[in-house]
Amino acid sequence: MKADDLRKIFLEFFKARGHTIIPSASLVPEGDPTLLFNVAGMVQFKQFYASKGPIPFTRAASVQKCLRATDLEEVGRTIKHHTFFEMLGNFSFGDYFKNEAIEWAWEFITEVVKLPKERLYVTVYHEDDESERIWAERIGVDRDRIYRLGKEDNFWGPAGLTGACGPCSEIHFDLGRDVGCGREDCSPACDCDRFVEVWNLVFPQFYQDESGNLSPLERKGVDTGMGLECLAMVCQGVSSTYDTDLLKPICDFVRDEASLDSQEDRTTVAVRVIADHSRALCFAIAEGVLPSNEGRGYVVRRILRRAVLRGLDLGIEEPFLYRVVGKVIDVMGKAYPEIKAGAEKVALIVKSDEERFQRTLSRGMAIFRQMLDEAAARESKMLSGQDVFKLYDTYGFPLEITQELARSHGIEVDVEGFEKAMDDQRERARQRSRIGKEAETSEDMTSVPENFVGYDRLEVPTVIVRIKRDGKEVEEASEGQEVAIELERTPFYPEGGGQVSDRGVIVGTASACTVSHVRWIGGTVIEHHVRVDS
Repeated sequence: MKADDLRKIFLEFFKARGHTIIPSASLVPEGDPTLLFNVAGMVQFKQFYASKGPIPFTRAASVQKCLRATDLEEVGRTIKHHTFFEMLGNFSFGDYFKNEAIEWAWEFITEVVKLPKERLYVTVYHEDDESERIWAERIGVDRDRIYRLGKEDNFWGPAGLTGACGPCSEIHFDLGRDVGCGREDCSPACDCDRFVEVWNLVFPQFYQDESGNLSPLERKGVDTGMGLECLAMVCQGVSSTYDTDLLKPICDFVRDEASLDSQEDRTTVAVRVIADHSRALCFAIAEGVLPSNEGRGYVVRRILRRAVLRGLDLGIEEPFLYRVVGKVIDVMGKAYPEIKAGAEKVALIVKSDEERFQRTLSRGMAIFRQMLDEAAARESKMLSGQDVFKLYDTYGFPLEITQELARSHGIEVDVEGFEKAMDDQRERARQRSRIGKEAETSEDMTSVPENFVGYDRLEVPTVIVRIKRDGKEVEEASEGQEVAIELERTPFYPEGGGQVSDRGVIVGTASACTVSHVRWIGGTVIEHHVRVDS
């Protein structure tokens, strides 16, 4: 059964049972500062569980776009972890509760998509006697197929710091003894891949406040979540979510991009990571979340860079992700027309950030490889913090990128040493700033340099004359670095005469800087102290 069919029959099933069909909310939660991205189907309904007033409906069903970046290290290494995924869900707000939720879930799983009952297992929260009784007595599941688990496994929520939460019950599908750990006592409680969680039935009974305190909800409810990728995997009889019709065409496209002749084990993780991350990039950027250095944009940029690094593992050294994103749109554009409408914009943004990062990589990879060789010569499995800081300070390598590269070579990074080197640099910068201020003249600025044009213009085309870092002239500066820039002409008024300097931005064809303060050194020398944003 194809993924498009699964979406359709799921919504039809619950529409026939009195549910209002609600479109997917945006990946960016509205009015919820506790979440960077939409992580579950219930996020757009959070207020209904705690509301004491009227609500527009008491039953709903949806297919929700979700993005989670909490398990990045697992993506591609397991058969089921993803950043972007789709969540099928049915919801009740003070309407039906455990009886109906469990009955309908079992009916859909066994009678509609026809998963064999003998391969299904159930988990319940260890204090939830009611759910266990429903499964055993009402549904007829053998008690030896019902497992009681603790809060870490079977208590869900809230989605964010506050909100509805409660015990949950999960339906698992057994892939067989040939999959996973191979232990005789393997069960749904095991972390291996043998038992795949197909559906999670959450029963919101409590509200958690900012202090973590729980209070009973006036409207007990139901919040279920079934990952479309996992459902497609078990329905299509394939060995991983990456082999479903949702992801296999994208994985095949990546293999073609890398000119891979076969599905070798050594390339599988890289191919899967690229396919998964390209989906996340496509949907996030289509909704206006652009790569940047903070917040949601930082998550998107990190995902993009991880995909670029996996491309290097496959021997791809030129920009390619923007083409993979195009394949994502081919596969998913019918279900989500918004990504098709934004296809050109998404491709341009991905390609631009990809090119920018590859320039950073090209400057620092030779040094990184040298560090690997030196670590090997020392028979060390650790890159020194000082070396890693050099990569950051001189070549613009963010710490997490160096960690990614090091991890792929089986070594670690001395993070504590890196942070000490960073603190030492900040202290040196403070000392230089103090000395510089003591040396400044106290005269009022009765005149300004001839290259200052800010009285007439707030913007001006100009040329960089000189870049200094730590007082030394350098040829270039990388993303994240703080430097002093001299310009041929400038609209920025420097500090002096009791007046603070102007602030603003310097934008080039492939770079951008934030100007924090400006100083007149003398003559026509005006220093713009900036942070390189990109």
